[in-house]
Amino acid sequence: MKKSNYVYFIGGIAVLIAIALMLTIYEEPTAMQETNIVETTEIEDKIKLTGTPADHYSPDEREQHCGNSVAKSNQYIQEFEIPTPCTQPLSIIADSNGKIWFAQTNTGNLAMFDPESEEFTEYENDQWDLKRASMIWGIFYTQDDEIWFTDDAHGSLWKFSIPEKKYFKFDIPTDKGKSYPQKIGFYNDNFVINDFTGNQVVVLKHSDLDENKMAPASISIPEGFFTSQASVDSDGNIWFVMWKYQKESILIKANSITHQTEQFSLPSSISAPNGVSIGPSGNIWIADTASSSFYSFDPENTKIVEFVTSNSPIWTYGNSSGLIKTPITRPYWNDFDPNGNMWFNQQTANRLAVFDPVSEFLVEYDIPSKNSKWADCGEMKDCGTSQSFGFAFEDQKVWFTEWVENKIGVLDTSVAIPIFLDMAQDNITINPGEAKEIIVTVMPKTDHNIETIFSGNASSELIKVKTDNKSRQISNQPLQVPVTIQVDEKIEPGEYKVLLGAQTPGASVSSYVTVTVI
Repeated sequence: MKKSNYVYFIGGIAVLIAIALMLTIYEEPTAMQETNIVETTEIEDKIKLTGTPADHYSPDEREQHCGNSVAKSNQYIQEFEIPTPCTQPLSIIADSNGKIWFAQTNTGNLAMFDPESEEFTEYENDQWDLKRASMIWGIFYTQDDEIWFTDDAHGSLWKFSIPEKKYFKFDIPTDKGKSYPQKIGFYNDNFVINDFTGNQVVVLKHSDLDENKMAPASISIPEGFFTSQASVDSDGNIWFVMWKYQKESILIKANSITHQTEQFSLPSSISAPNGVSIGPSGNIWIADTASSSFYSFDPENTKIVEFVTSNSPIWTYGNSSGLIKTPITRPYWNDFDPNGNMWFNQQTANRLAVFDPVSEFLVEYDIPSKNSKWADCGEMKDCGTSQSFGFAFEDQKVWFTEWVENKIGVLDTSVAIPIFLDMAQDNITINPGEAKEIIVTVMPKTDHNIETIFSGNASSELIKVKTDNKSRQISNQPLQVPVTIQVDEKIEPGEYKVLLGAQTPGASVSSYVTVTVI
């Protein structure tokens, strides 16, 4: 079934969340495999076989799934093009020697990138029997020089021994007939894997698997729910969300030994909570793929706070048709770096973002490559998204994959952000129906001219942020920006977060104001 380029951005038509990826995106190539990739001379001539993984797609689909642009760069990010066409890289990890490993969903292979020589080495998986992509969401490196990764199409966990250069496959046990393993957590020599559609979180002991033994434990959830990424806190408790799209989300705390659980209801605004990670203070952080928001949950007092991202830049969604009324950024997976900062990808905003939970400072980095087939670009140039999902930390670098651009990239966090935001007030109290003005000072950190566009966003539709969002040039003088926060009279009392920030070349820099409605 042929889909329009902008269908993934229109609310209520199709939401590009994990279930949509599973049921629509690569069912299409599966159908193509059955109908087009038939080994006859007539069909081969018709679809122009290349002898590469691009042949898993018809010619008119290859640009959408394989990309067609060269590696690019900006102030913060450098990209590298994978030598083999159309590998569709997804999950990524660094080993103890600083080498970067990533899984190729369209080949079943692992590949290694050496940052010093900038050379790729691809390791053929001789056990792979698919002629289509399998979503390899999870990857993990163990200190015995093994790379472990999940594979949804086979319902399996794979091991690659780096010294032996050999693959081993383990089927994930399930009562459903087939599992859909996604992310890999690790605690006390155990892999903790969420089975997205299999109503379970599976715990597998690493040392048992190395001895070709399997004694799985399972935390089960009721029929009809999906499972989010599972993360383990410092006390060994497993946290994940069981959820029904746009209907119900329940945060689960499970004891890793007894598997006894506690449940916490989440706000109805959370529609597709895929990413779950645990911060240094013990808070649980949840990324909602069906919105522009991420949430914190405090286990001590069960307080939940919603944080909104910056709006999607027009060059990521295009809106040539005019049908996109409320573009969203879709935070997908999240994880904390060694410095206590939370990173997450913004799938449809084509960004990697980093959030400091202490200062509540947010930086959203623009990924250079864009694939126009995933947006409503029309005649707009340099428009679209690279479908970046996986990311990994190595020293001061963040490595990531571009699923539909056949590239990996590296973000250098040591490159200084050129501005800083100084809030005159980071907390305001307001009554329903009132408005208050605050002043935000944009402080330059360089003598060079910087083009900035100021904007605001709120975690509630009943809060409006009004400011002058025209493009401005600043250099060595601070720029004061007045911002009016207008609260609708129908808003419920409570605490809300308003994001105020400035887009600069290559990155958006923002900070949050807490708005307490009394």
